[in-house]
Amino acid sequence: MEDNCEIIYKNLEKNEKYENIIKEVVDECFKEEKLDKANIYISITLTNEEEIEKINKQYRNIDKATDVLSFPMFEKEELDKFINDNVKNADINMQGDILGDVVISIPRVYEQAEEYGHSFERELAYMVVHGFYHIMGYDHIEEADRKVMREKEENILSKLGIKRETSKEESQKELEEIERIEKKNKNKTSNSNFIDAWKNATNGIIYATTTQRNIKIQLVIAVLVVIVSLFFDLSRAEFLCFLFTIILILFAEMCNTAIETVVDLYVDVYHPKAKIAKDVAAGGVVITALNALIVAYFLFFDKISDIGLNFIKNIIKSPVHLAFATIIIVLIAIVALIAIARTNKHKGLNKKFVPSGFTAIAFAANTIIWLMTDNIVILTLSLVLAILVATSRTEAKVHKTSEVIFSACVGIIIVLLIYGITLGVMSMNIINL
Repeated sequence: MEDNCEIIYKNLEKNEKYENIIKEVVDECFKEEKLDKANIYISITLTNEEEIEKINKQYRNIDKATDVLSFPMFEKEELDKFINDNVKNADINMQGDILGDVVISIPRVYEQAEEYGHSFERELAYMVVHGFYHIMGYDHIEEADRKVMREKEENILSKLGIKRETSKEESQKELEEIERIEKKNKNKTSNSNFIDAWKNATNGIIYATTTQRNIKIQLVIAVLVVIVSLFFDLSRAEFLCFLFTIILILFAEMCNTAIETVVDLYVDVYHPKAKIAKDVAAGGVVITALNALIVAYFLFFDKISDIGLNFIKNIIKSPVHLAFATIIIVLIAIVALIAIARTNKHKGLNKKFVPSGFTAIAFAANTIIWLMTDNIVILTLSLVLAILVATSRTEAKVHKTSEVIFSACVGIIIVLLIYGITLGVMSMNIINL
C-alpha cells in the first residue's frame, strides 16, 4: 500500500483539510507502533451523525449517534503474529491487508471541539488516534488499561505538536464521560437476565424479517403452504414434519444473515475466507430448501387427487389441525406487522405504534376456543386469560392501550376470516356432492 490509510466519505463532501490531518496522524501512529514496514492499512470513514447512528445500531445494537467507532480485524493476541508475518511477506502481498475500520462523525468532532474548548484539528486528531489504538487492541474500561491507552494517545499527539487546550479538570471530565458511555454500551451488548435475552432474540427476528428480502418471501410462502396443507389429510406426524421443514428453512436463512453480518463487520474488502464463509452459509440455505422439496414430494405426491374431498374430510376430522394452522398464520401476520412498524416508514404503523404479538395470539386463541366449544366455563376462562395478557402488556408499559386493542382485533379478524373461508368452501363442496 502506498498510504497507511484509506479515507472514505459517506454523505459528506471530500475535504483536503480532513485528509491532511488524518494522514499525518496515521503515519505517526504507524511509525510509533512499527507498522510502517508492514503491508497493512486502516480504513477511515468520515460521515455525519445520522449515518454513524445507523452503523452503531446495525453493528452494536445501540440506537444512538456517537463520535467514533472502531472495528478491529484482529484480537490483540493475534496482532503481533499477523504483523510479523505481514512484514516478512510484504513484497509478496502487494494488495495489502486491512488492520481495521474507524468511523468518525465530522459534525460531532466540530461540536466536541467547541464544547471542550480546543481546535477542530486537535479533536479530529484525537478521534483518529483513539480509533487507531482501539483497532490495536487497547481499551479503557479498566483503570490500568485506560492509563496505558491514554499514555499512548498523548504520546502521538505530543510528537505531532498537538497539546490539550483544556484544563486538567475539563480533560478529566471528558475522559470520564467517554468511559461512562462505553461502559454503559458494553453492558447493553450482553443479556443480564432471561427477559433481556428474550427481547434481544425478538429484535433479531424483527431485524431479519425487516431487512432480509428472502426471509420476507419465505414467510409469505409459509403462510400459503400452511393454508394449502388444510386441503390434505395430514397425520400429526406428517404435519409436524411439514412444520419443522418450514422452521428449518427460516432458521437457516437467519443463520445465513447472522454470518454475513459478522463477516461484513470485520471485512469490508475482498477476502477469500470471507467469501468461503458466506458461500457455506448460503449453501446451508440451499440444502434446507432441497430438503423441503423432498419432504413436500413424500407428503403430497399421493394426495394431489381428490383435493376437494380431502379438504372436507380434513376439516370434519381434524379441527385441531385447522386451529393450529390458524395460530401459525396469526403469528406470521403479527410478526410482519411488527416488522413494518419497526421500519418507521408508515404513518399508521411506526415506532410510536407497534402491535403486541402476545395480545394478538391470546385473542386469536380465545376466538378459536369460542368457535370450537359451547362450554360457558371454558369460554369465560379463555376470555379472562386473553384480557389478562393484554392488560399485562399495558401495565408493563410495553404497549399502549390502542396498540393492544389493535392487536386483539387483528388476531380475532384473521381467525374469523380463515374459519369463515374454510366453512364457506366446505359448504359449497357439500352442496356440489
